Parts: sequence; C-alpha cells; structure tokens
Amino acid sequence: MLIGQSVIAPIAGAVYYSPWMPRQGDGFTAVVEVIADSGAAYTLKCDVETKNNESADSAVSGTIGSVTITGPGAAVGEATALHCLELVRYKYTATGTALEWVHFRANPPIWQPN
Repeated sequence: MLIGQSVIAPIAGAVYYSPWMPRQGDGFTAVVEVIADSGAAYTLKCDVETKNNESADSAVSGTIGSVTITGPGAAVGEATALHCLELVRYKYTATGTALEWVHFRANPPIWQPN
C-alpha cells in the first residue's frame, strides 16, 4: 500500500488542492509530512483555505494557516488554522530546482473544540 501522494515539483511551481472538508471546530492543527523526494532541493508550501458551503471555490476567504517544508530529505511541518468557516481545504504549492517529485501526506487535522 502506498501512503500519501506523489506530485511533480517543477521550477515554475505547481499547485494542487485537497478536497473540501467540513469544519469540526473553530480551528485546527495541520501536520504535513514529506516521506520521500527525488533527492534534489524542493519547497512544499501548504496553505489552509476556508469558505462557506454556498460560496464558489474561487471565493475562498483567504489563507488562514500556512506551513513551508524544504528539502531534500524527509521533513515534517505544522500549521495552525483559526477562524474556519463551513469548509476547509489544503492548497499545496510544490517547487523544485529542476523537474523534481515529492511524496507527502497530510495527516488528519487535529480540531480544537469550540
């Protein structure tokens, strides 16, 4: 079984989105873990976005949390997101020094009780 997700990290950068998740509290802690990479320098930035159910995907209210992981090598990063609306998602931006790949996973959020 392959745990996580592999993405391409080109020089110009590439953007990937997670599915929308229903909120389970006002805030949470997100943990992103880079498991493997192609062996060259990379940057993986994870922004947390939020919106209401009836809003379009393009109408996100902005970034409410962020973490940046750099490599080469495995690494772990943590971001705290506050003031969540009805839905939240992760926006990943992967950048490399050439055409690199990064294999990572985002662990389930740890929600803070209201």
